[in-house]
Amino acid sequence: MRYPTLPISSFCSTGSGGTPSRANVGDYYGGKILWVKSGELREDVILDTEEKITELAIKESSAKLVPKGALLIAMYGATIGRIAELGVEGATNQAVCHIIPDENIADKRYLFFGLRFKVPELIAKGAGGAQPNINQQIIRDTQLPLPPLPEQKLIAAILDKADSIRRKRQEAVRLTEELLRSVFIDMFGDPVENCKKWPLMPIGAVIQAIETGWSANSEDRPREKGEWAVLKISSVTLGRFLPGEYKVVVDGQIDRELLTPKRGDLLFSRANTRELVAATCLVEQDEPKLFLPDKLWKIIPDEKITCTEYLRYLLAHPRFREKLTKQATGTSGSMLNISQAKVRGINMPVPPIKLQKQFSDCVWRSYNIRNKLEAASQSTDTLFNSLMKLAFEGML
Repeated sequence: MRYPTLPISSFCSTGSGGTPSRANVGDYYGGKILWVKSGELREDVILDTEEKITELAIKESSAKLVPKGALLIAMYGATIGRIAELGVEGATNQAVCHIIPDENIADKRYLFFGLRFKVPELIAKGAGGAQPNINQQIIRDTQLPLPPLPEQKLIAAILDKADSIRRKRQEAVRLTEELLRSVFIDMFGDPVENCKKWPLMPIGAVIQAIETGWSANSEDRPREKGEWAVLKISSVTLGRFLPGEYKVVVDGQIDRELLTPKRGDLLFSRANTRELVAATCLVEQDEPKLFLPDKLWKIIPDEKITCTEYLRYLLAHPRFREKLTKQATGTSGSMLNISQAKVRGINMPVPPIKLQKQFSDCVWRSYNIRNKLEAASQSTDTLFNSLMKLAFEGML
C-alpha cells in the first residue's frame, strides 16, 4: 500500500549548532557537555565526544543544547551524509543538523532509516561547489512516505533486523583476518621478541629474489576488454590484494616483459607514506592483464626455508613492520622509500618449514571461508537495500 509523502519539516523540528570561540578556551571548553563534530558521526549512537564544552559556551555562543534521542546528520565535509543518534543531551558544531521528530507522528527509527535511504538524494541536491554542501532547507524539504505509527514501527523493526544481520556478516568477514593474526601469534610468537627462540636469519638469506615492476604511462579510468593496466600502490595498502585498484596503460604496445600477479604471490609496497609504506598482501587469484609498478615488489621465498604465507603475516605484524618503516628514507611529509638492501639485512625468526606450511594451509582455508562469508554478506546487503527501497518508496 502506498502512503502519502510529506516533507520532513511537517513532522520534525531541525536546527544546527556552532563553534564556541577558541579565544575563550578556558571558559568554553573542557566542560561536561558533549560537543559533536561532523567527523564523529558514524551511523551509531553518540555517547561521548572528543571535546566537551561548558554551560557558559551554550549561553554565549551559537552552540545550543540538543535533547537525547535527536538524529544528527553531517551537512558538509568529509563525512557528509553520515547519520547518528544522540545518546545523551549534548551540542553540535555548525556542520551538523539535528532533527527531532514529533513522536505522535513519526517513529525515530523509521526516520533514521528514511534519512539513510535519502542520503544520495540529499548529497545530489547539495552539489554545485568544490564540495557538496547540504543545508537545513534541503533536509526540511526532503519527503518521506509516512504510514501510521504502528506500521512505521513495524517497518523500522524489519529494517533493524536486516541491518543487524548485515552488520554481523560484515563483522564475520573482518574476524577471519583477526583470527589469522591470532593463529600466527599462537604458532610463532611475537616476531620481534622471538620468545620461542626460533633461529634468526636476515631476510635476504631466506628469499630467492625481490622482483620489481614497471610504471607505464597510464590513466585513471575503467579498462576495456583486453586492455593492460598497471596496479596502484593502493592495491596492497589495506593488507589485501585489490585488483580493482589500477590505471589503464595509455600506450597500446608493451615492449617488455611484465610482472603479472599470480595466486600465492607476496606483494610489498616499498614506497608510500609512513603509515602505509611496507604494506604486504597475498594475491588470491591470477590476474593476467594486470602488472606491478616499480613501487611494488614481488618477494620470492626460498621454499626450503620459508613460504609466502608466513612472510606475509610476519612482515605485517605491527612491531615487525615498525622495524621495516624505520629503515624508510624520505623528507617529512613526502613519500618514503625502503631499499632492497635494507629489507634484506633485517633479521627475522625462521621456524621449521613444516610448521610454516601448516600455517599456510590455515591461511588459504580462512581465505576460502572469508570469500564465502563475503558472498553471503553481499546477498544480505542486497536484501537490506531492497527493503529500504520498498519502505521509502511507500511499497513495504
